[in-house]
Amino acid sequence: MISHHQDTITGIATAFGEAGVSIIRISGDLALPLAEKVFKAKSGVLLQQIKNRILTYGWIENEGRTLDEVLLCIMRKPYSFTAEDIVEIHCHGGVYLTQVILNLVLDAGARLANPGEFTQRAFLNGRIDLTQAEATNDLIQAKSLLELDLVINQLKGKLFQRISELKNQITWVLALVNADIDFPEEDQIFAHRDEIDERLTSANSDLVTLIGSADTGIKIREGYKIVLTGNPNVGKSSILNGLLEESRAIVSQMPGTTRDTIEESCTIGGIPASLIDTAGIQPTTDVIEQEGINRALAAVEKADLILWVIDMIDPSFESQLENSVDLSAIPTIIVLNKSDLYGPETFPVPEFLIKQKCITICAKLDKDIERLRDEIYQQISGQGQKLAEETMLTNLRQKKSAEAALISLNQAKDTLEQGFGQELLAVDLSQTLQALGEIVGETTPDEMLEQIFSEFCIGK
Repeated sequence: MISHHQDTITGIATAFGEAGVSIIRISGDLALPLAEKVFKAKSGVLLQQIKNRILTYGWIENEGRTLDEVLLCIMRKPYSFTAEDIVEIHCHGGVYLTQVILNLVLDAGARLANPGEFTQRAFLNGRIDLTQAEATNDLIQAKSLLELDLVINQLKGKLFQRISELKNQITWVLALVNADIDFPEEDQIFAHRDEIDERLTSANSDLVTLIGSADTGIKIREGYKIVLTGNPNVGKSSILNGLLEESRAIVSQMPGTTRDTIEESCTIGGIPASLIDTAGIQPTTDVIEQEGINRALAAVEKADLILWVIDMIDPSFESQLENSVDLSAIPTIIVLNKSDLYGPETFPVPEFLIKQKCITICAKLDKDIERLRDEIYQQISGQGQKLAEETMLTNLRQKKSAEAALISLNQAKDTLEQGFGQELLAVDLSQTLQALGEIVGETTPDEMLEQIFSEFCIGK
């Protein structure tokens, strides 16, 4: 575990730039004495006499010169975010003024906080676990209500609780195994074999479910990749602009206007998504156009949802798409565009696309774009809402640790079934606990912890 820092740190907790208010945060044993050097309460009360979580009106002074009119709040340990003494100075939000006050606190003896160091101290002091620490950063970066639900549940400790329940199951079995090693004549494993099997099977099922939630959790945080593809001049860019409700991509009657991928972020029914417009896919001898097609196919392969746009007036289902991508492996919506020019007749869809979801639209009509948006939402929402209300893994680090735990747990089950010995079984179970501990930060390597917190902003 990385070492506990004993010095007092400070940092600007609000975003850089001009604002109504800026907050300078100080945390550590010397937080109150250092703040006393720069702050004078209008009432004349000393900081040691101020109650917790009460805003106190006063002035920032330097060598008898008043610099700003501020509010100050004290949160004493252990009832603070870092579980250390914290002082927050709420000053006027000028860029220069905020930096001047920060420099005064630094001159008084504080050290400038590293990125994420306030949250890191909360973690090191046992105030939160690693999943809650990650959730504080995710909360700041949340882009949708669904993501907020997911992050808040993690911030409340629901993922930590679920991991703890898994660990309790494994720890109970490991305790019996260790007892069997120390007192072989009592044969603890044989005596509790049915319950051991039941607990390991239950833990296995819970881990599989948790790992299965990871892809959805990551997509809710990072956004679903929705790729528009098809032949040139079928209306992909018009559909992109319609979904974004702005003119982001150039629309032209000339085929091949889009030569590279265009990616824009949006929300579909509250779910974050990346809409990716691609170059038209068709046989070509043009080197630049072929590079655009290659990039289009690469984007399609990484898609969470494909919008395959077909021109109803000049339809073509013969393209490199079905030859390059397994459409059965990626959810696909066939978007039949330009219905306003086609007429009321039923549009024939080739047999190999019969099982794909089809929707007929005119990209020029807002109501049709809204129908397409609803269809996209139905495709990408899935179990996302339900899972976000419960518990799921939310990043690749957590998923990899859970997968490592599952591998060790399966090895433990095999060791038990094949009778390879208590010592090997104890090793497998210990490795399972090690991997589960990495998820919540109990056994996470120091270098990984440093990397996680380095991605936070300085004031957090």
